Amino acid sequence: MRDKPSIFNGVKWFLYDVKVKLFGWIVKNKKPRAYNKKLGQGVFLFFFLLFPVLQFLIFYVGVAANTLKLAFQVWNPDTQTYSFSFETFARAFNEFFVTGEMSILIKNSAIQFAVGLFIGMPLQIMVAYVVFKKVPLANVYKVILFMPNIISSLVFVLCAKVLMQKGLPVLLKKPDLLLLDQYSSSSFYSVLIFGTWMNFAGGLIIYLSAMCSISKDVLEYGQLENMSSLKEFLHVVLPSIFPTIVTYIIVAIAAFFTNYGHFYSFYGGEGSGMQVYMTLGLYFFKKVAGGLNTPMSALRAEYPIVSASGIIFTAIVAPITFLTKYLLEKFGPSED
Repeated sequence: MRDKPSIFNGVKWFLYDVKVKLFGWIVKNKKPRAYNKKLGQGVFLFFFLLFPVLQFLIFYVGVAANTLKLAFQVWNPDTQTYSFSFETFARAFNEFFVTGEMSILIKNSAIQFAVGLFIGMPLQIMVAYVVFKKVPLANVYKVILFMPNIISSLVFVLCAKVLMQKGLPVLLKKPDLLLLDQYSSSSFYSVLIFGTWMNFAGGLIIYLSAMCSISKDVLEYGQLENMSSLKEFLHVVLPSIFPTIVTYIIVAIAAFFTNYGHFYSFYGGEGSGMQVYMTLGLYFFKKVAGGLNTPMSALRAEYPIVSASGIIFTAIVAPITFLTKYLLEKFGPSED
């Protein structure tokens, strides 16, 4: 009876020894699976690019293809269907370039573009340089100028409406002052000034970021040469941020036909037909969006004309954009 525990322990250790040796043999002879690095990278890239590719195909290629298709169609209100026709292009070209009906749109868009390019952009660059140099009260300037980007633009629109409609006429003692009258040209310039101020901080942040990325060695070289602030700005800072300026100009040209600033925030869908404050972007937007009571049939009739107009203006602005980019890069200031 006393030998049973020793026999039992012996069997137990024997089985344990067999298990250990068997496990060691399996581990030793097991061939590890070769990790396919290229396959793993391919799977990662597939899922990483899936969303942007789908977004590009649906919202760019798909929309562009549908726009191109609509441009060659005309809406038939009787059959409630589209039919193939070149009439849409002829109508769009006639409205914008022959009869002059849309001249006010092109004029307003050109003024908006010129103000942003020749007034807004230089001021943004100069103020960004002042903040970059950390002059006294620079942080105060930042807060004041960035305020429109922190608070909702609709709040500022409401405040501006009260100021222009009730505040300024009383302060200037001109009760007949109609700054936001949609039938007066003053409405366009009033909203244009407001929009320029609201958009000021956006460009300021971009140029300030570009200045902060300038190499310290380059800035120290200017200090060693005893450059004044003006010379440093013209010969060091401006050439260094010039690629950012080129990008801004290209985006501004592309937005010439789409940007409607804050005009919709001020006037929404008020009025019908052509208004003195309208830009090309606002005109196209109202054409396809319509109003609350606009029948769907009327909107469908406008889709082809807007599509054709878009293609015509794209054919005009694309060469201008590429030519501008080429000229700016060829003859603009260089960091060298």
